[in-house]
Amino acid sequence: MSEENNNTDQRPDAAKKTAPILGEFLLSDQELRGLGDGVHLLGGQGNSVVVETANGLILTDTGPGGRVTRAMIARIRAFTDKPLLAIVYSHGHLGYNHGARAWLEDAAERGHPRPDIIAQENLPRRYTRYQETWGLQAHLNGLQFNARFPEQPPEKWFTYPNILFRDRHVIDGGDRLVEVLAAPSETDDAVALWLPESRILYAGPAFIKSIPNIGTPLRTLRDPVRWADTMERLMALQPELLIPEFGKPVEGADAAREALSLTVTALRYLRDETVKRMNLGMSEAEILHDMDYPEQIFGHRWMTPNYGMPDYIVRDIWRSENGWWDRNATQLHPAAPRAVAEALREAITDPEHVLELAGRKAGQGEPQLALHILDLLSPDCLRDEIGLRARALKADLLEQRAEASPSYVSAQIYRSVARRLKQ
Repeated sequence: MSEENNNTDQRPDAAKKTAPILGEFLLSDQELRGLGDGVHLLGGQGNSVVVETANGLILTDTGPGGRVTRAMIARIRAFTDKPLLAIVYSHGHLGYNHGARAWLEDAAERGHPRPDIIAQENLPRRYTRYQETWGLQAHLNGLQFNARFPEQPPEKWFTYPNILFRDRHVIDGGDRLVEVLAAPSETDDAVALWLPESRILYAGPAFIKSIPNIGTPLRTLRDPVRWADTMERLMALQPELLIPEFGKPVEGADAAREALSLTVTALRYLRDETVKRMNLGMSEAEILHDMDYPEQIFGHRWMTPNYGMPDYIVRDIWRSENGWWDRNATQLHPAAPRAVAEALREAITDPEHVLELAGRKAGQGEPQLALHILDLLSPDCLRDEIGLRARALKADLLEQRAEASPSYVSAQIYRSVARRLKQ
């Protein structure tokens, strides 16, 4: 996700740090890169794909707006004057197409026809939901990216498509057909771009060179089974060049098949093993600490937990089959948080001992246990002298956890909460 205005790129620094994490590099700072047969990569929010046709250019995703999108337009226009025939939205997450209006304005200034904007039929509902729940979206993204987001979303962030499809849409470029395929995965509106003659597949958000982005702590349910089904359909196309959402393409039919099948194998395994444990009556926490992650699957270089994590996926599988209750009867109808905090403080006869024990556990290399102990003092709620000391220690421990976390998402949430505790 990103912020922008007409004058400068305002993407949060935390969001920019995603580049080295998500598979080699983002192409935002790279020149237009040719892949052959009139297909190019253009760095935007991630990989934007440009396809040359006789009737004009086809572009996936317009970038986050501001300086990045202007650079994208400049790179294309230094290469060709062909009109933009169509813009394809890879999915409805914010940031990927904040720059759509800039591309439309460029077309108008050049006297070109207005390009079509094509998206899967669920995307407008997502855009509308984001606007309806903007306060929540800004809060969640602020936590996940450790950054500030505007109180109101700029209207230009939501340029709605004029062509919607359910399963498959074909763009006639005159000399070639380009297929846009529904590829539900990270979102229910995700798509893939398929060039059957060239056997080039852009998988969109369905494929990154990392653990699939499922189950992240602040997001709605992302069905792992649906995602695996999508990857199997994409694998059946037998691509010879596979373009991920971020990073370098995977070249060769065998390598592309391995990359796609690896995700399928991982997701099917996590589903089977989680369901097995649910059927034994195990709780979510029990399952998380009982799971095994085989090295032959999760030790692969494209299964690194640098954004998503296997235990995130386990939790999403749990959510798909269970309600919100954590199986602790105390939490079925909880008291107000402030009342609970005050009652716990009243029950603790020696809060200094609790602080001392938390500090000792931290010193013994057990920061997570130290956090659980500190929470007895309700540092998030109570701001007396004990509470303030507990807050300070909790913030320090969260920063330690952030430094040790392999996942960008977990690390940024730890940092966000630590910063808020210090404030």
